[in-house]
Amino acid sequence: MPETEFRGRRVTWRAEGLDKPGTPVLLAHCSLAHSGLWKPILAALAETRPVVAPDLPAHGRSDPPPEGESTQLFAAEVCTMLAERFGRPIHLAGLSLGGATLSRVAWKRPELAASLTMIEPVLFHLLHPPHVQPEVQAPPASEEELEADMRAFVGQWGAPGRDPFGGPERFAAAKLCFRLLREDNAWVMGRPPGQIELSDLAGLSMPVMLIDGETTEARASAVLDAIQGAVPGARRRTIPGAGHLSPVSHWREVLAELARFFDSVDATAAEGARGVA
Repeated sequence: MPETEFRGRRVTWRAEGLDKPGTPVLLAHCSLAHSGLWKPILAALAETRPVVAPDLPAHGRSDPPPEGESTQLFAAEVCTMLAERFGRPIHLAGLSLGGATLSRVAWKRPELAASLTMIEPVLFHLLHPPHVQPEVQAPPASEEELEADMRAFVGQWGAPGRDPFGGPERFAAAKLCFRLLREDNAWVMGRPPGQIELSDLAGLSMPVMLIDGETTEARASAVLDAIQGAVPGARRRTIPGAGHLSPVSHWREVLAELARFFDSVDATAAEGARGVA
């Protein structure tokens, strides 16, 4: 896997199709996962276009963010760095944590985004009125409580009935990652200055697609309802039979939606370019 050092931290990613002519794609994964989550979708998209999928900070082989910094904010910096490498607008598509991360990239650096796809982004603060700080779950009091919280989180949002950790070393890495994400959640939900709001999303200039799973958590779909109501022209797709991890459990259906969306955006952009010429 390619890697680089960014602000003193190792960043790793997967890349395929770099010699292809199509508009590039950046895929960002969810919490407690890594870039391998996108393997079949990445390989299929890379038949016609460059595709990169980073290991977000503290995930996969990438280092945690600098001490005291937000995981989500640092992830947005990492994704911005990778997007800049293409030197032209790219399609941004992210699941859960990745969706929230890429919403920030599109908001802060719209010139980098040919489009933005958010698959159930963890932007739960948007379910509360602006300037309201929702209650944040207290930090775990012990290692045992942290582990119990992590397993409950995976059971609710990940793959119920399966152990995704695969041994003591991976379990320890996942626990460190989960601790950082729990700490970060207080920042995300605390609505600090600079937190993204519906009014910011409403101002996005690029095409936006929203995807959720038919059987996912109600509040995950409620976030998309709020965004859809705020973003003019946002496309909404629901994957039949899928839960939160639709790019894993129903990757063919998600791939089809992404490919259609990207092709449509690219065709519209090409038509606009011909009109200008």
